[in-house]
Amino acid sequence: MAVEVGQRAPEFRLPTDDWEKEASLGELAQGGPLVLFFYPGDWSSVCSDQLSVVQGEMGRFADRGAAVAAVSVDSPWSHKAFARERGIEFPLLSDFGREVVERYGVKHEQGFPERAYFVIDGGGIVRARRIESSPKDQPDLDAVLADLDNAVSE
Repeated sequence: MAVEVGQRAPEFRLPTDDWEKEASLGELAQGGPLVLFFYPGDWSSVCSDQLSVVQGEMGRFADRGAAVAAVSVDSPWSHKAFARERGIEFPLLSDFGREVVERYGVKHEQGFPERAYFVIDGGGIVRARRIESSPKDQPDLDAVLADLDNAVSE
């Protein structure tokens, strides 16, 4: 069951680009909004495209006081190499055990995350969410930013 708008976002602590380096929901949000992307995996063309677009638009997230992070089930080592290769500077989180994708309700039947995003306010409440109908579909960045704008104006 997916987390719904208006519900508290499930807390987590996940490795980033090293098994010993972790980030939590609370640390990422730091009292401001967080856009939490879920994506199927590093290195695929669609995921590479999506995360490169997000990286290229980080200024638009920063203008809104929002943090960005992305979750897949890839290992921290994969995230480190992928981020370095693609110039990704926001945190890529490793849900290697698939607990977070399950708690957020975005686990695809084949075990990888659905392509989705959640806008979470500084109080930890989900203000917007979208789960794409296919792993091949990318969220429209203008729609993500509109959801973020609505979340921060509430």
